[in-house]
Amino acid sequence: MILSHLRLHQFKNHENSSFDFCDKINSISGPNGSGKTNILDAIYTLSNTKSYFNHIDQQLIQFGKDEYSLKGMFRANESDSNLDFQVLLTLQNKKKSLKKNGKPYSRLLEHIGTIQTVFITPYDISLVFEGSEERRKFIDFTISQINKNYLFALVEYRKYLDQRNAFLKSNFGRNIDSLILESFDVKISPIADEIHKARKAFIDEFIPLFEENYKFISESSEVPHIDYLSPLNNKSMLSVLEENRTSDLLSQRTGLGIHKDDIEFLLNNQPLKKFGSQGQIKSFVIALKIAQYQYFKQNSQQYPILLLDDIFEKIDSQRSQKLMERMCSTEFGQIFISDTHSERIIEHFNPFDVAQKHFTLVK
Repeated sequence: MILSHLRLHQFKNHENSSFDFCDKINSISGPNGSGKTNILDAIYTLSNTKSYFNHIDQQLIQFGKDEYSLKGMFRANESDSNLDFQVLLTLQNKKKSLKKNGKPYSRLLEHIGTIQTVFITPYDISLVFEGSEERRKFIDFTISQINKNYLFALVEYRKYLDQRNAFLKSNFGRNIDSLILESFDVKISPIADEIHKARKAFIDEFIPLFEENYKFISESSEVPHIDYLSPLNNKSMLSVLEENRTSDLLSQRTGLGIHKDDIEFLLNNQPLKKFGSQGQIKSFVIALKIAQYQYFKQNSQQYPILLLDDIFEKIDSQRSQKLMERMCSTEFGQIFISDTHSERIIEHFNPFDVAQKHFTLVK
């Protein structure tokens, strides 16, 4: 996938900005607050219908304005300009709309997976330190880009889960109608089993990609691993709900299920969160994201767009140079990279014979 043109209108701190990009390395430099990261986030937002950093749409509008729009010209096949398509995302009167080649989507979900992006930012350590929801989001986002049925199953599961929780709450302290509760369980269980099966298959495919990337980035003999933690690893969702019915009635919510799944990050069989050094954690997270890129590529048969925000602040110069060398190979497609120092970007990429375009922003 190639993004050849991007226009931002009243998006964050960009009043009206337009960019024409090359097919390989696009660097964006400038001081903090000049809007470098916002350009990368605009690409991500066009691709995924929401911001990487802020899911409250109104907060993406430039201060003092009442709407924003993003327009991008994409090419699905890097070598065939006849396959160009335009995506226009607008937020007006608190309503978001998305059009592809002028035709609006009936549901924003239909756009997911059309343009696959991988975003590596300084905030990604939240995958390690935040709660299980962050890690589930990583899994769900990755699978949904490839498997639309999985995305729709997630929406359906959440609908029935909300209905079951509302029923539990509204009947607290009463003699609950077990037949009604069982009817919710019968609806939700096969969907949960389907989601769990997809997650498990994803983890099995993802782990070898991740482990190879960690060894490349860390240049060490450490053994990284990912464990998928789910009550459905050993039993069906229906069994889980039946066994926990009493506690669900008392807590007025569904306490166990695929909505509580987690993945544990391990290094040499020890929890990364507790025992990992700063460098190990940075290497672990970057390896996760590069593996995500490879997973997209091998399942969609096209290059995702790679967004790198302040990557040189994450790892030392020797490792970053080695990583940039790899990214300049045919293994990767179009790349967008931001940094406060344009000289540092040029220094890293000058040795490589690849298409490059550099943009400098002022505050």
